Amino acid sequence: MEVTSIDFFALDGISCSDIGLWCDTPPIQVLAEERGNNFQVGADEDLYRSDDSFSDIQFRFTAYAFFAEDFDQSAVYAFLHGKSKLTMSRNSGYYWKIRSISCNPSHSQDGLKIRYQITIRCAPFRYVDNEEEITLTSPANVQNAGTRYCKPVYTLHLTSAEGAGSITVNGQTVAINIPVTTGSTDFVVDSEKQIAYAGNNTIYTKYTSGIFPWMGVGQNYVTFGGNVGSVTIKRNERCY
Repeated sequence: MEVTSIDFFALDGISCSDIGLWCDTPPIQVLAEERGNNFQVGADEDLYRSDDSFSDIQFRFTAYAFFAEDFDQSAVYAFLHGKSKLTMSRNSGYYWKIRSISCNPSHSQDGLKIRYQITIRCAPFRYVDNEEEITLTSPANVQNAGTRYCKPVYTLHLTSAEGAGSITVNGQTVAINIPVTTGSTDFVVDSEKQIAYAGNNTIYTKYTSGIFPWMGVGQNYVTFGGNVGSVTIKRNERCY
């Protein structure tokens, strides 16, 4: 039996409908809980102080498959296993970073229909999907259109595969000093993972100093110099 639906969720770009899963209405966006500390001060109420960090969020999907009772569920489990990116039809234009996935299946209607209760735990915020990278050949303002600060990935295009250079965002500078050639004129500064590596994926964090810069909401002024000839920026814009 073929079942079609306008509603779906997708993992790493593969829709649940591609493997024959019919998705009930996907959940709406979940607001992450802000963490904080509770202090017992002996007054008529305690003092609570937020710390600007947020808990993971969970999405719960109900999906159905119509198969014989002896259906091998390995294709469904392979679809759920090891995925990192969640998208869904009711929130187009955004994606979530997956932490973990659990699945609880049950049979109904003489085993001809299988219901899957799928729980996907994600990082707190939604990210702009299919975001265009920006390449700068001179200092300029870069817009972060999200509602939270973002943690970009900066690819520094070097004029030589060794030597010194720097990139500065809103006054926060990370300097690089490469004593020997890396064999690549691309040097990546990943502010989210807090690592740096050459274009051949060799880790070179030890050749950096300073702050791996983030970007605030709105305009962010970016400059660079030394052997950095241009910069490509993947902003990783995110929203509540």
